[in-house]
Amino acid sequence: MASHKETAKQVVEKIGGRENVNQAWHCVTRLRFNVNDKEKVQVEDIKKINGVMGAQFSGDQFQVIIGNKVADVFAEVEPLVGGSSGSERKGEKQGVVSLVMDFISGIFTPILPALAGAGLLKGFIALFVTLGWLTTEGDTYQVLNAIGDSVFYFMPFFLAVSSARKIRTNEYLALTVAGTLMYPTFINAYNELAAGGQVQGFDLFGLGIINIPIINYASSVIPIILSVILLKYVYEFVKKFVPSAVSLMFSPMIALLIVMPLTFWLIGPLGTNIGNMLSGIFAWLFEHAGPVGGLLMAGLMPIIIMTGMHYAFVPIAIQNLSQFGYDNIISPMMFISNLAQGGAAFGVAVRTKNKQLKQLAVSAGISAIVGITEPAMYGVNMKLKKPLIYAMISSGILGAFAGWYGFKTFTMSGLLGIFTIPAFADPSGAMGSLIVAIIFFALSIMLPFIMVLILGFEDLPEDGAGAAKPAAENDAQAADKTVEKKPAATGKQVIVQSPLKGTIVPLAEVSDPTFAQEIMGKGIAIEPDENRVVAPVSGSIMVLPDSQHAVGIKGDNGEEILIHVGIDTVSLKGKHFKGLVKEGDRIEVGQTLIEFDREAIRKENLQTVTMMIVTNTSEYLDVLAINQSGPIFEGEQVLTLIK
Repeated sequence: MASHKETAKQVVEKIGGRENVNQAWHCVTRLRFNVNDKEKVQVEDIKKINGVMGAQFSGDQFQVIIGNKVADVFAEVEPLVGGSSGSERKGEKQGVVSLVMDFISGIFTPILPALAGAGLLKGFIALFVTLGWLTTEGDTYQVLNAIGDSVFYFMPFFLAVSSARKIRTNEYLALTVAGTLMYPTFINAYNELAAGGQVQGFDLFGLGIINIPIINYASSVIPIILSVILLKYVYEFVKKFVPSAVSLMFSPMIALLIVMPLTFWLIGPLGTNIGNMLSGIFAWLFEHAGPVGGLLMAGLMPIIIMTGMHYAFVPIAIQNLSQFGYDNIISPMMFISNLAQGGAAFGVAVRTKNKQLKQLAVSAGISAIVGITEPAMYGVNMKLKKPLIYAMISSGILGAFAGWYGFKTFTMSGLLGIFTIPAFADPSGAMGSLIVAIIFFALSIMLPFIMVLILGFEDLPEDGAGAAKPAAENDAQAADKTVEKKPAATGKQVIVQSPLKGTIVPLAEVSDPTFAQEIMGKGIAIEPDENRVVAPVSGSIMVLPDSQHAVGIKGDNGEEILIHVGIDTVSLKGKHFKGLVKEGDRIEVGQTLIEFDREAIRKENLQTVTMMIVTNTSEYLDVLAINQSGPIFEGEQVLTLIK
């Protein structure tokens, strides 16, 4: 097996090198990259690298799935890409929501290991106090609490680094901003004020104009993020006017002399008020309409996670912990939702007659109980539809009760599952909260489990029924040559790229019923804007008829794909088509396979809409189209095959 260093080296090489990396970070299982040019990313080659479980584009973000060794691999990736300056990203601009979610994700994901480790430690400390194994006055408690609390108390330092990396400004200047906010002069002034002392604000420059209010920035989130954003633009502006010979000394000094007064005077108080307002709104909602808030938050959590919106709640959760000492919004509701996905998957495992699905559901259910819900949510529950609905209904019901009761966590944690139950232990030592957490843990699993068993779902056939049935002679040749028995389902995903540039057309709207009714299998249709077809996957050519209007491909991962250019174009007998490969040829993703003349074909009164069909659809849990309409570019991810 390849070393982490070798895996990292190959990933960076196949992603286009450090010059193509705009930003790199990682989450629990995946390396995440913002790249400057998508076309330089060799997705199929990356998936073949030892140590890589999969790779895909998700919006504008490229993800390399590593698994539980992701932190070790990223430690080797970071020095390879950390110094890349990057250029402006190519392609269409991100939407506002996508941009915000990507920004928040890029800031908080890198610090998740620190938050998870420290938060879990604080949870165990609270559990030990509850069980009477520790006392809050003991030295052991004081030392362990300092370890667990340090990340949260010094949160501005962590966010300063991750924010600076995300927006590509100097990390050490950002740390200087955080250090100034946390300087003992200001912390002591706040403590004295909180103790009832008569402490006035700071009159900067003695002019009575810039009066700095006394605010405690420990554990704060929004002020430091806004300050680092301000720092980036001020620093870049200053460097334009300072001579290069003295820029190293004077540019940082001038930037700090501008940024820090503005931060203390405006940005800091503004960020603090925004944070307090956001947490106050949710606190008010859960205080006055807890059942409604819990119902919506827990019930809709799978959708929130699918869209990446859960990252938007992380600052609010941290703000709640800082302001109130607990979080009753995101962590408790995600805890319930994660377990419900696992319970539904276990229900599928018990009820299904499909041995392959049974194995997948068991492993996916266990992952969800730990806190990793993707296998259960995407590979099992969403595929069968009803189990996902049952999980969301049960989560909503339990979330309503949780909101009514005031279910809360007392520290941040990483994966919200069985191992984070200690996070629900009240630091005061009261047993009630921990007991309630255990009850919710059991109910969150059992309720969807019972619903799946009683209400059932449409099971997947195990005998491969529904195999491709061709309707045209050349299509029949393609189907006959590309049908073979494949290995058992594994729960893995296969990414299929677009074979041409054009506009996506719903397959059901294609005039040929063979394709529209998915008789040959699931897939997608595209109205081409260019005159060529490229390989959507790497593999080999199985079929290329004399008419050259279609091509059958067997991919390296077992996928069998038929690309059919136009409707009834077999009647042209090869006219206006030029095949650039032959049967048996080895092909790589993106390689040109067929050239054709769109205008000439249309002048023959024939349609040019092109179908790409997965002819062994029955061997997959599902074939998912990324989009059902809109423009698509050559090489862009268009289908996901779930084994």
